[in-house]
Amino acid sequence: MERDYTRLKPRSPGERRRAVVGGAAARGRAGGAAPLPERVIPWLLAVTIAGSVLAIGAVHTPTLALVSSITAVAAALSLRASARADRQSHARSLPALTLLGLAAYTLLQAAPLPLAWIELLSPATADVWSRALMPLGEAPPRYASISLDPGATLVEATKWLTYAGVFVTAAFVGARHGARLGITLVFSSAFLAALTTIAHGLLGAKEVFGLYQPRFSVAAWHVGPLLNPNNLAGYLNLGILSGVGLLLTSRPLLPAWVTGVGLTTIVGIGIIASSRGGLLVLPLGLALFALLSRWRRGKHRPGSRSQGPTAWLLSVAIGGGALLAALAATNRTLSEFADDNLDKLSLFYSTLPLLADHWLLGVGRGAFETVFPAYRQSPGNIVFTHAENFAIQWAAEWGIPVAAAALIALGLAFRPGKIALKGSTAAVGAWVGCVVLLAQNLFDLGLEVPGVSIALAATLGSLWGEAYHERPLHEAPADEPDAERRRAWRTAAYAAASGLALVALMLRFGWRDVDHDRRALRAMSEAGAATGAGWPRFRGELRAAMLRHPAEPYFPLLGAVVALQGRSESPIPWLQRTLERSRRHGRAHLLLAEVLASRGAREQALLSLRLAVEDDPGVTGAAATLARQWTDSFDELVRAVPEGEAGAEMLERMATAGDRRGALELRLRCAEEAIARAPSRVVARWAAGDVLLAMLEEPSSPRCGGLEDGEGKRAACEQQIEAHAAAIQRQQENAFFAVQLRARLLLLRKQSAEAEQLLAGSCERLDNRVGCLRLRVQAASQMASPERLPHAIRDLLSASCSSLAVCAATSTWAGDLLVARKDHQSAVTYYARAAQDEPTEERLLKLANAASEAGAHVEAVSALERLLQRRGGQDPELRKRVLDEKAKALAPSLAP
Repeated sequence: MERDYTRLKPRSPGERRRAVVGGAAARGRAGGAAPLPERVIPWLLAVTIAGSVLAIGAVHTPTLALVSSITAVAAALSLRASARADRQSHARSLPALTLLGLAAYTLLQAAPLPLAWIELLSPATADVWSRALMPLGEAPPRYASISLDPGATLVEATKWLTYAGVFVTAAFVGARHGARLGITLVFSSAFLAALTTIAHGLLGAKEVFGLYQPRFSVAAWHVGPLLNPNNLAGYLNLGILSGVGLLLTSRPLLPAWVTGVGLTTIVGIGIIASSRGGLLVLPLGLALFALLSRWRRGKHRPGSRSQGPTAWLLSVAIGGGALLAALAATNRTLSEFADDNLDKLSLFYSTLPLLADHWLLGVGRGAFETVFPAYRQSPGNIVFTHAENFAIQWAAEWGIPVAAAALIALGLAFRPGKIALKGSTAAVGAWVGCVVLLAQNLFDLGLEVPGVSIALAATLGSLWGEAYHERPLHEAPADEPDAERRRAWRTAAYAAASGLALVALMLRFGWRDVDHDRRALRAMSEAGAATGAGWPRFRGELRAAMLRHPAEPYFPLLGAVVALQGRSESPIPWLQRTLERSRRHGRAHLLLAEVLASRGAREQALLSLRLAVEDDPGVTGAAATLARQWTDSFDELVRAVPEGEAGAEMLERMATAGDRRGALELRLRCAEEAIARAPSRVVARWAAGDVLLAMLEEPSSPRCGGLEDGEGKRAACEQQIEAHAAAIQRQQENAFFAVQLRARLLLLRKQSAEAEQLLAGSCERLDNRVGCLRLRVQAASQMASPERLPHAIRDLLSASCSSLAVCAATSTWAGDLLVARKDHQSAVTYYARAAQDEPTEERLLKLANAASEAGAHVEAVSALERLLQRRGGQDPELRKRVLDEKAKALAPSLAP
């Protein structure tokens, strides 16, 4: 059979579209419907796009494996159809070759090589591998990879092969059916994501589809397929711009009202997502779309239909989405928009040393999370999984040369002049949506979520397919030689086998990611399986995890903790490795301080505490407690405190740690030093006032009493307490601390009525109303007249009874206070309420005792019988007491 292989002359986009329509008509006349495998391809593409986002973005290895397998089949069928139609496959286009090349390079990064080769290719990577087993006292592994997390790199290779398969499939569908079909699928998928998010919000769901429990806290209206607000906003922005183009196009696939409803829903959820980056780039994208659409209308098809009605519908859809967002917005939504956290900028800066060390070949795609702690400069116990900028992410993980080549190749391939922007308004909207998504990902990590990148690849593939078909598709004749059929099937088989083989490789070596290993090993250690006889097995599991993730600092830290708990071996080598791989690791320094203190090296231990607080302010409380346990010398304590205002919080914690009446001079000095460094520290001022009150309670205190000039010292201390209270009130007008200091000072002066009056007039406006009301009850209980006490207790119970347990505890506390006043009759009321809300043996016994003292013997019998029933009726002493109380209850009626 002869074929015409002469190259056709280049045609304009309009001629190409007419050729597609003409080709489709010819196919319909000559051969009827397309073969079943070709008719399945658009459905497989739809399942891939929608399924990848609904399955939590396909971020988990099992769901990624399923999505990748479907994509491999779809791409294979697309290649077979292209081969049968005697046309050049889209797999040979620049975008597909770039994606396939990136997948192949990523796979090579995970390949095991002799460590000597790694030393020549990447000395920094070889250094990490050579010291990976140092805590175990073992030699370096003989074979290693360019990647410092080979399993994660295999997962990334699978992702990029999947993106290539999605592009090839979407390009085939775009060439066969036009770009509108692929764009409509992406828009519909965004609509589904928005609808499921709304459904979860209306139901108040905490789990996604009732099956998946997020591992991090997710706010209301953020629970859905894409849990991260930035990822959700980026995906929805792509859907919004695609929907805008579909609504204004001359040949839509969906009714205008369906597109309008979808746009309203997507816009509303996109705003509620509270992504600052997403909300910033969306108006810019809409403006760019308007400019390109106006340019396109000015040059092409001047006689096209009027877009007045659809433009009006577009305005209604976007306005309705904004109204929906306004109705569903909460205070948390507004606070998320107003958040001025700029940690991402410091993240970009911290990545520069990593790029300097691994500029040529990178750390391995997917290894950023485990490698970055060695370069992190910001304090805190924070795990950065990505660089929050896709260009920096690529450079860090692939190396600068490969990342630059990929950016240039993809930029050239998808520049406006190379794709079907002149074809339709839908194409303009979809291309602008891609630009908006990429712009947002200069500050977010959305492209690292497979579901988002699959939608991007499908959109670009659809545009490419419509723009770059060179001749109309035609079916092979019925008498097609067997060799042609075999060639088509062989091409498809190779493609499917390659994709499925990589999926199998990922499932074999990549399913145990670093998060899985962290949780599994921590569970073993917390279950006690890591100490004693279980230490060798745990050590082996730890070794395997350290070889899978040689740069991760968590595993040697966990080894140090278990070694210290079980006394199995020295934790020092483990801690040394942790601090090598994480230069700012407060918890490692804290553990090192405990080890040094146990060996008598107190000065070094105090220095480690200081480093711990500098690296992680979250350990300040623990560090302050340890320092107070190790020494009572202020000069030594200061060695554990960071310089300047950074150390004010630790001094404040030292002032409040330990027994309230212990080490008063030391506590006061710590509080005063904290105030000197940071005068606005409210808790430090309260701590100083609290210590001075404790000193006033001690007549022999040298600071606030003593034999010499006792009255003068006492007056000076009272003035200082008032000064601290005034300073607190200036900082926080509604702070309970200020009123508390003043009320306690009045109580110390035996002015309980004045204290009660102060508290009664202040509690309603204070930040700790319950604490204020409790102190008011104490003040009222010290008054000579008890008339104010019932009112104070009633107000306290009204404010604190948020649950039965809290209400019962408060009632018990009130009963105890009344018993101390010998007011047993009133105490019975509160003990009875406590026993009713949450009965315990202790509360029933208190009720019986108070009732007996108050002469309410019948109520005492009832409480004792309930207590006896809880004890199974087997307590002889309690039985005897029940009989005694019954006798007392009957005594009045038996009297003559």
